[in-house]
Amino acid sequence: MTPSSPVPRMGERIAQLRKERGLTQAKLAERARLSTSAIAMYETNRRQPDARTLAQIAQALEVDLAHIAPHLASTAETAPERPDFASQAQESAERAGAPSDPIRGDHEPTDAPGVTQLVLTKDEARLILFVRMHPDAMPFLQSYVTADPDKRRQLERAWRLIQAFQG
Repeated sequence: MTPSSPVPRMGERIAQLRKERGLTQAKLAERARLSTSAIAMYETNRRQPDARTLAQIAQALEVDLAHIAPHLASTAETAPERPDFASQAQESAERAGAPSDPIRGDHEPTDAPGVTQLVLTKDEARLILFVRMHPDAMPFLQSYVTADPDKRRQLERAWRLIQAFQG
């Protein structure tokens, strides 16, 4: 909340409502089918959720959308019902025998041409996050992926030694 404005910003309202209900960011994220980091960014106003995400958060907090985003409440009442793409994708994946715990994004699916959406396992998502946070590790990962079997065994042995010394 800024000193000149008695009305809390949207992120502060989300945090306040979450705390009033005794929820952690992780629990709210689980209920809203979002990532914990997305909730943290929304609460600190570093990112602004779209209308659909706000509706998910409001539902998870068991409040009207107007409690979080009064400016969207009137448009939400007149907006047409949209299909729940995340649930449909999960059901499809389960029927196809895919892992039952995909990482869900904090954005809604888009019909834009040229956009590909992936369902990732937790390990795949962790690797992507690791590479984004440590771009200097990319050359090592590339060398490992393209290495011959003897070189891979050598690298794996070195990795196990590093883990043993850290553990």
